[in-house]
Amino acid sequence: MLAVHSRRLGALAGRLGRGRASRALTVGGLSSAGNFLVAISVTRLETVDGVGRFAVAFSFYVLASGLTRAAVTDSVLAAGLGTAPAREASRRVAAVGAAAAVAVVAGGLAFDSPYLLIAGTALPGLVLYDYLKAVSLGVGSPGLAFRMEVCWLGLTVATVALGLWGVVGPVVVFAGWSAGGALLGYATAWRCRYPARPGWGADRAESRRAAAFGTQFLITTGSAQLALTAVAGMAGTAVVGALSAGRTVLGPMNLVVATASALILPYLSRERTAPAAARRRAAVRLGVLVTTGVVPLALAVALLPDRVGTMLLGGNWDVARSLLPLLVLESLLAVPAAVGFAGLRIEGATSRTVVAGTVLGVLRVPVVVAGAVFLGATGAACALVVMALLSALAWCHAYHLLLRRQGRARELTAQPA
Repeated sequence: MLAVHSRRLGALAGRLGRGRASRALTVGGLSSAGNFLVAISVTRLETVDGVGRFAVAFSFYVLASGLTRAAVTDSVLAAGLGTAPAREASRRVAAVGAAAAVAVVAGGLAFDSPYLLIAGTALPGLVLYDYLKAVSLGVGSPGLAFRMEVCWLGLTVATVALGLWGVVGPVVVFAGWSAGGALLGYATAWRCRYPARPGWGADRAESRRAAAFGTQFLITTGSAQLALTAVAGMAGTAVVGALSAGRTVLGPMNLVVATASALILPYLSRERTAPAAARRRAAVRLGVLVTTGVVPLALAVALLPDRVGTMLLGGNWDVARSLLPLLVLESLLAVPAAVGFAGLRIEGATSRTVVAGTVLGVLRVPVVVAGAVFLGATGAACALVVMALLSALAWCHAYHLLLRRQGRARELTAQPA
């Protein structure tokens, strides 16, 4: 049994490791390096409170990028119709980015946060960059995504070097990273003739799907980002800073998980016509493969020596060290959740995703805030693990129930009258 299981995992790894998958992992590694450098630089140069402000601003970038992916990008990739529909959809990406930018800039003005002002100003270009990268990896030319990431990483390295040498402060480091990604997004859109002017242009059915999955993202995955903002308001930015310092060390691991998760949707999409039992087995094998690949990196991060941690985070290592095991566990639980959700997305199970997502989202913010208020950063980290576990169970169980119902329906249809 173990030999058979190993051969199946090896075959699956071979399928994922060829072509676009290997390019996606390379691009994900470059992106991870850039984000990691910025986070390390800001964490070393800022106070814990300042790190919290940076984390809130960065969370809004993650929120806007994830919303764009849920509402627009995933539909383009799932359809697999090439670059022409993707080019038409770029106006919707620009519209989402512009709306998010207005809200974040307003927040920056209201709370006198330079990090929020910078993030809001750069958001339209940043979400366009992320969209073009995802499209090039999914249905376009993977080489374009590679060149984009190399350019952004080069700009980031130059900015971070100035920060670590004491030439500029952490706010300027963040501004250089944000401006580099935004300008590259606009330049790539112009070169590839993707419209960058906000618009919509989708039919009613596609608009309903975009609204449903966008809402679902805000309530579920997005609520994790919104919870940070709520924690900052209720328990202080220092608590958010401690969580962010711990997640900074987890940056490379989280990007690997995110990159692997991005491959789950197209892989399961290819299995769409298979019997329900075969799709269930494929989902399980995929989840095991991704988790197995990430575990060694997770252990290395959780057991990071103090000397290395201090070198990376400076004085903020002391507040991050005790949170690492909990944050590592949270990241690992994201894999089965991503598999379950991707399966529901491919099956078009909008109602199931909205119901499950609403329940999880309603719980997430108050649970995390309560943990932060009563037990500080440790309580918030424990609450994040609890919510990650509930998310994994909910999405996987919902996908399992859907496949079981489809399997029974096919059996009844196949029976003679």
